[in-house]
Amino acid sequence: GGRERTSGVMSASTGTRGDAVGADDGEGRGSSPGTPGVHPVSCLTRAVHYPFLPGMASCFADYLGMAMLTPALPYFLSDLGMSATAVATWTGAITTAQYAGAACGNMAVGAMGDALGSRATLGATLFGDVVLFAATAFSKNVVALIVIRTLAGISSPLVASLHYILSRATSKKHTLEGVNAYSVSVNAGYAFGSVVVGLGYDDLGWFGLNVLSAVVAGVAMVTVLALVKSEAPAKRSPSVLRALGELPSLPEKGDETFGSPEAKKKATSVWRTGAMASHAVTAVNVGYQFMGFLVLFTLMAKQILKWSATTLGWSFMAIPIVNSLVMYYVIPPLIARFGVHALITYSSMGTMLTLGAFAVPAVHTSPAGVMLVTVCLVLCVVTVQVPNQMRIKLIADAFAPQAMGKITGASRVCFAVGQTLSPIVVAVLYTIHPSLAIGSMFLVVATVPIAFVLCGQAFFVDPVAKEAEGANAA
Repeated sequence: GGRERTSGVMSASTGTRGDAVGADDGEGRGSSPGTPGVHPVSCLTRAVHYPFLPGMASCFADYLGMAMLTPALPYFLSDLGMSATAVATWTGAITTAQYAGAACGNMAVGAMGDALGSRATLGATLFGDVVLFAATAFSKNVVALIVIRTLAGISSPLVASLHYILSRATSKKHTLEGVNAYSVSVNAGYAFGSVVVGLGYDDLGWFGLNVLSAVVAGVAMVTVLALVKSEAPAKRSPSVLRALGELPSLPEKGDETFGSPEAKKKATSVWRTGAMASHAVTAVNVGYQFMGFLVLFTLMAKQILKWSATTLGWSFMAIPIVNSLVMYYVIPPLIARFGVHALITYSSMGTMLTLGAFAVPAVHTSPAGVMLVTVCLVLCVVTVQVPNQMRIKLIADAFAPQAMGKITGASRVCFAVGQTLSPIVVAVLYTIHPSLAIGSMFLVVATVPIAFVLCGQAFFVDPVAKEAEGANAA
């Protein structure tokens, strides 16, 4: 009897690594109400015990704070008496500062997750959100705001959130569920933040909005501390890991394979693998396409569609809704049918075809053309982003199981680089000619299949675990 109880505990910890999951079965499903001897599980209990909930709460709170910042900035800066030119300049500078901070801090947060565990990392980064979002509320100096939002980007819990979710996924299907849960939380924070600014800025003002974002971050921090058990992993030497079978044994010096190309290949760091290089290029592309699309859509909605600011704001609500529908009803069957690599390949090709058509003046000067391309681009970008995020776990499991946090951090750095570069490049090229801005997006997405070729990655076949057998941790 004791042996069976121990086995049950180990099974739960394998599915969630220290979470209070209660009746969860490791795949995000609760116990069946009809199971003999098991009481029905309420919806609230299922939600609280959902294995990805702490990660979802963390990224929702962080993205809410970011989403409430950008649309409120122009109004806040205007209230300070700035000219239209100064408002535009400082809005861009403050927004870019947060992305630049994320690019600088993501690797450190990922390494912190590997060393200290999810509870400490999520708790610390969310505490940073509470302090820095509150500091934003009290700040009326643009230079101070740049410093504060840079620090907010550095301490962002997005990497820790994704790391938490991916480290608890137990299969490819479960990984897809976790990535979708992460993305839906990001989209929800983005959408809710935009709505709150649109409906509540006049009543809450700059101070009230940012205090609200700090309170939400505080609630997320309490959620993490309440649901995630301490799991600080002890540092184990390579010799201990080899003894446990978690790293390959070193060959004897007299072995004829010692120092051979085959042995060196097996000891290759994850950072030197074609899988990681191609993943990084794809992440930069997704960040560039995402922000490039937002800039293009904003400019064209105003100049071509002649939309008001209110109409444009509400239209942004459609983006997370479409994203969520695609993630839950389109991507899962496509990955089940074609695989992760094939979906990235097909979606990248679809993006190139869409942008090629968009570059034609007759298309990007037509309201119907702008709307049709907008829908196609949303579909293409999200169907590249989700499978590429799934590759984080696939790569970590194959090459560096002890360094998933670092790999997640590196992935988010690449994504942030694309996000940082895109608004500047696309906006400048758009002022010269819209086709040039669209052309820059085309060139960036073209690097994805090129990277797959140069890095020796299959376009349509997912790698199997044995291909990375014996690979060394980072």
